[in-house]
Amino acid sequence: MYLGGAATEEEADPSLVERLESRLGRPVRINSKRLDPELLSPYQRASIADYRRRSGDILSWEELSLVDGFGTEAVKALRPFLSLESSAAPGMADKLSRPATREVLLRTTLKNTGVKYRENGEWYRLGVSVRERDGTGYFEATAGRFRAVAGDYNLRFGQGLALWSGFSMESLASPDAFIRRQGGLSPAWSYSPGGLWRGVAAAWEGSGMNVSAFSDFREGKGGARAEVFTRHFQVGGLFLAGRQQPLRISADARGNWRGLDSALELAFQSGGGFAGKGALSFRPLEQFRLFFQARAIPSAYSGKKNGEYALAAGVRHTSSSWMQLAGKNGFGSSVPLFSASLTADAALLPRPDLDEPFRRQLRFWADAALQPTPLLSLDFRLNGRYRSYEAGRTGIRSDLSLASGPWNAKLRAEAAFCGSLPGLLGYLEAGYKDARAALWLRFTAFRIDDWAARIYCYERDAPGTFSVPAYNGRGLAASLYANLKWMWGPVRFTASLRAACKWRKDREADPALGVQLQARIF
Repeated sequence: MYLGGAATEEEADPSLVERLESRLGRPVRINSKRLDPELLSPYQRASIADYRRRSGDILSWEELSLVDGFGTEAVKALRPFLSLESSAAPGMADKLSRPATREVLLRTTLKNTGVKYRENGEWYRLGVSVRERDGTGYFEATAGRFRAVAGDYNLRFGQGLALWSGFSMESLASPDAFIRRQGGLSPAWSYSPGGLWRGVAAAWEGSGMNVSAFSDFREGKGGARAEVFTRHFQVGGLFLAGRQQPLRISADARGNWRGLDSALELAFQSGGGFAGKGALSFRPLEQFRLFFQARAIPSAYSGKKNGEYALAAGVRHTSSSWMQLAGKNGFGSSVPLFSASLTADAALLPRPDLDEPFRRQLRFWADAALQPTPLLSLDFRLNGRYRSYEAGRTGIRSDLSLASGPWNAKLRAEAAFCGSLPGLLGYLEAGYKDARAALWLRFTAFRIDDWAARIYCYERDAPGTFSVPAYNGRGLAASLYANLKWMWGPVRFTASLRAACKWRKDREADPALGVQLQARIF
């Protein structure tokens, strides 16, 4: 959620979640010369390289959290994907020659099949995917700093004015979503054919510069992008043109300097004029952080979002007192006793072609987290959306969690108000999870008579699969999820099982069974 700028599991980008899931168990060496461009931003990679030149290798998570562009929250989110492996002495960078290393990874699922080969830290990858469900697929090749994709793929750049297919700012809620993280070029992992490009694309990452070119044969369009980055800043430009769409040119920038995080994008569209988005975040006091955002998109500007003039502001408070979690130790084993955030977004949505030309919208988000004991945590969330041209929607959610080491239990109650009848959902989940095994059991009850009050609820699924179904109607649901990892010689196996069933009033039972087996060859 943190890496994708989402407030909850339900708002996370499925494609990003699936790509991150595929990386678990294969951590990137933070002290290597070649850092993952999809996992770390350009100025995070530049900041690490500068830090290692001045202070030597990074030997603890606490040390990484002090590097410019990171912080405690970022390191907690990145930790499962990183390794602190180093053979250098403290204060020195690892420049020792290493024995040649080779690694092969084979991966086959219902969505894709691929093989990866890594030699001395450089990845070489071939992947293919063909899906009958929606007629999408791709072929992908990666060799060191070069990547090429043919078929269906995603493109995400800047804050989404000129190009951010499959994603938008519409779900803006928590302060973390004020500044979106650009994701670049990636194959189409998720079932979202409406936002995909179908053609050929290529990208190359050099020293301090990224260059990419892309095309869509189906719609007859194409473009190119270049970006330059330093230790603290990243600046990019994009050009996009096609047979049936206007010319677009955009420039975007991001920066992180002594705790000040900023982002800006300006775009020009022939026939649509100029549009812009900007965001700023800083910490005026130790326990408080402020967030601001502005958006100006004229009605004539066509894209994911048009006809919007908005201002948004948010604040987050984190207490200075911390609580040690039961069964945890080391970095990330303690959390603030209390944290809370509040955001508000007011927008004017001009549409001259409608009966109400000056539509208005107000959104707000409030959450709070309390850790009164090492075992118990309480989380509350209140969010709402009010529009002058349709019924509003308000959501309330509370979670009571018990956790001790690998053992976890959660009780959730959620309500959505949209019209006359509220939608209600609650579940009880208990499970066990450690580095080798996981077992979760969930029971859910729901009563949602109005489709407008439907509730989306994240459900655990096999690695590489992200599931957030919409609950409506009246009924019960139960699910069992199990995951097991083991080694057999040079092969690491991962087996996953998910069994679920949903019973709704006046409908037949809806059972589901999923089984997945992965084998990784070292």
